[in-house]
Amino acid sequence: MKDLGLTRFFQSEISTGSRLLLVLVSLAILPAIFLPVWTIELEAPQYPEGLQMQIYADELAGDIEEINILNHYIGMHEIHEDEFREFIFIPFFILRFFGFAVLAALVARMPIAAIGYLDYAIFGAVMLYDFQTWLTDYGTDLDPDAPLSIEPFEPSIIGTTEIQNFAVHAEPGLGGILMLAAGALGPVILGYEVWRQRREGLSS
Repeated sequence: MKDLGLTRFFQSEISTGSRLLLVLVSLAILPAIFLPVWTIELEAPQYPEGLQMQIYADELAGDIEEINILNHYIGMHEIHEDEFREFIFIPFFILRFFGFAVLAALVARMPIAAIGYLDYAIFGAVMLYDFQTWLTDYGTDLDPDAPLSIEPFEPSIIGTTEIQNFAVHAEPGLGGILMLAAGALGPVILGYEVWRQRREGLSS
């Protein structure tokens, strides 16, 4: 395979090793429907055990009522699950990515794997941007007549944000970690297939 063009490569057959990795991808993606994708925890002296909010693919869970009470005092919008239209379609996208991974593993064709991964990567980037936009809107669009006046702030999508005497920690939940791991396997599969086909071409 001394002259492997992109067209030929993306029309090629996937190796057994990459098919097994695609099975791992599918097994990592599917549980994200049922596990928390992202978690936010608030810590403060008056809340020694902290307040938690878990974001699932289709719902919010945790200490939402208590967090909304705190939000009221600093002029933040209340958090309501029905405001997040993303919950309507995210589970279907997860099932779609799962289907792509399973289909690519079964038929062993690079085009299906490539289209599925591109779809997955775009979805992940859009969702991260959407989540950061959501956090920014909540932190900057504050009610000027709130009982406590604070400067607008931009919570971080990952890491810790200090707000008055609160520390707000945001990080991927188990479902999010599995989805990130599934995404990381995409370049591994691509790199392995490039290496394998070049090695086979040199030996032919």
